[in-house]
Amino acid sequence: MKPAVAYSILVLALIAGFVLCSGCTSDGTPTEAPGGTSAAVSYSLSDNGILSVESVDYSYSLGNVTNEGENDSVKVSEVRMIDGETEVYTLLAEPQNQNPLAGIVFAPGAGVSADSHLNRSVEYAESGIAFMVVDVRGNGGKTPGVALNFQNEYATAATGKTPQYYSIIFDLIAAKNYLKEIYGENFPVYVMGSSNGGRYAAIAAAIDPGFAGYFGVSTSGYEYEEGVNGADVDLFIRSINPDTYIADISPAETVIFHAPDDDIIEYQYGLDFFNKASEPKDFVAFNGTHGINDEVDAYIETLLAGS
Repeated sequence: MKPAVAYSILVLALIAGFVLCSGCTSDGTPTEAPGGTSAAVSYSLSDNGILSVESVDYSYSLGNVTNEGENDSVKVSEVRMIDGETEVYTLLAEPQNQNPLAGIVFAPGAGVSADSHLNRSVEYAESGIAFMVVDVRGNGGKTPGVALNFQNEYATAATGKTPQYYSIIFDLIAAKNYLKEIYGENFPVYVMGSSNGGRYAAIAAAIDPGFAGYFGVSTSGYEYEEGVNGADVDLFIRSINPDTYIADISPAETVIFHAPDDDIIEYQYGLDFFNKASEPKDFVAFNGTHGINDEVDAYIETLLAGS
């Protein structure tokens, strides 16, 4: 099933909503998101509801550092990114014995923590790729936040505050900035996301040309009918819908991975998402069900090794 978003007018003249959202989670807890433009992030929305970012300037704090992998060939660091109000936990794996070929900023799917991808991070680093997993707000990991709830996200935006959805996108950009601070502005950094993480990643790639490309795994846009719930709601949904942005990732490359046997987001919706992308782009059907797996990892490692 493709995620469908619908909104209706409720009491107190508040436009609220509900979501039938594959690859997402939802609860009723109000979102506590940072305010709009701040010292850390400056962004705007166009009259058409298109998000753009002028600057993302987080501070960074290095935590625990360990050696992992065969012969301790990988350095794993806990890096906390601070936007002024929230500490965002990330896990960074880097090869110790060589300069990395490229970097990847990775957004896990809903309910999946950064720490659960430790082994994956080490494997990428062993292949020569710096791999930085962002602990997505609301996923239940070490980063504060609440599970994705479209009603709360819209209510937050309607009060002039920054929805958590936007903040997650900015977190991915901040992680890219951190890698470029380490390895230089010309260091290629890709953004990748699995399932719901792929949605955040697609928008980040589209609004920040500093990303070298986008890898979306088992993901799609949102199904939403405009002209039913009012212009304000339409604009907000447009601002968080990956379908709005995927064509703008070009000239960076888009690669979409989807399993024909996906039981969460149907294969056809992955194809539909891919068809909205601009060249250069590629679609990879992989064996499995829903979410990133070893076959996808091997494909990306080989692709970046040859770039």
